Amino acid sequence: MPRRPLVSILIPAYNPRFFEPCLVSSIAQTYDNIEIIVADDSEGNDIRDVVARRRAEHVRYVHNPTRLGFHGNFAQLFSRAKGRYIKFLNDDDVLHVNCVAKMVAAFEFLGPRISLVTSRRQLIDETGAMIPDTAATRPLSDRDCTFNGRMLGNELLLQSINRVGEPSAVMFRHSDVSLSSDTLFRIVRQEYTCLADMALWLRLLAVGSMAYLAAPLSLIRIHTGQLQVSDEVAARCMVERYYLPRDARRIGFLEDDGEYRSALRIGIDLARKGLRNTNLSAGARAIFEEAQRQIASEAGGG
Repeated sequence: MPRRPLVSILIPAYNPRFFEPCLVSSIAQTYDNIEIIVADDSEGNDIRDVVARRRAEHVRYVHNPTRLGFHGNFAQLFSRAKGRYIKFLNDDDVLHVNCVAKMVAAFEFLGPRISLVTSRRQLIDETGAMIPDTAATRPLSDRDCTFNGRMLGNELLLQSINRVGEPSAVMFRHSDVSLSSDTLFRIVRQEYTCLADMALWLRLLAVGSMAYLAAPLSLIRIHTGQLQVSDEVAARCMVERYYLPRDARRIGFLEDDGEYRSALRIGIDLARKGLRNTNLSAGARAIFEEAQRQIASEAGGG
C-alpha cells in the first residue's frame, strides 16, 4: 500500500509557558506520516528541555543562535519542511488528535482545486477551559463544505474579520506558497505582521478554494501575554487594516470598485477606532497618519 503524503507540523516556539501541551498534541496525531519541526527562538533552555523530555522519532529541534523574530522563524520553518502539506502550530495552541488525518483526507478527496483546509476552532483560556466564541471564531457552517476562494476572500475583506482561522487552524499545500523576500506574509511589496495570517490566506484563496470541516480540530489559546505589544507595533497593526484591501485588489480580489471602496472605508474606520482607544506616542501616531493620507483618497475621501 502506498505511503500516505508527508505532513510537516511546524512549531515556531518562543514562549515555553504553554509549549508542552502544544508539542504533546502534535506527537499524539493519529496520522502516521508526519514530521514535527520545532524552531526555538527563545534565549533559554526551557523549550529544548521539553523536546528532550517528550522525545519522539519524528521531532526535529532547531535552536536559533540569534533571534529571528516572527517573520524569520516562520520562514525558516517553511524552508526546512519536506511535507506535501504544511500545518503550522503556534506554541500556545493545541490540536485534536485526528486534526491532521481529517485535513489530509479532505485534500486527497477534493483534489487540486482546494488550496487550504480549515475547521471549526475553539477558544481556551490560560487554564485550558473553553471560553465563548468571538465574531471571528463562530462556525462558518454546521457541516463540511467548500467555499470559492475569490468569493470568500472578498467577504473576509468586506468584514475585516479573519473567519478562516489562526495558523494553527489551517493546513495548506506546500507547493501553493513560496517565500516572498524571506517571508510568507507579504502581498506584492507589503509585509504583514498583525494581519499576517489574513495575508497568507488571501494568497492561497487567490489560487484555489477552501474546504471547511465542521468538527472542532484545534484549540486556540487566549492569554495575557498575547496583548503585550509596543507602541509602534500597535500603530502598524492599525495601518495594516487598510493596506490589506489595497494589496488584495492587486492579486485579484475586490474587482468591483464599490466593494473595494467599502472595504477600504471599513479598514479606515477600524483603524481610527483603534487610534482613539490607544494612547500612542507622537512617533507611532505619525506612522498611522501617514498611511491614512496615502489610502483615504482611494476610499472617496478621509
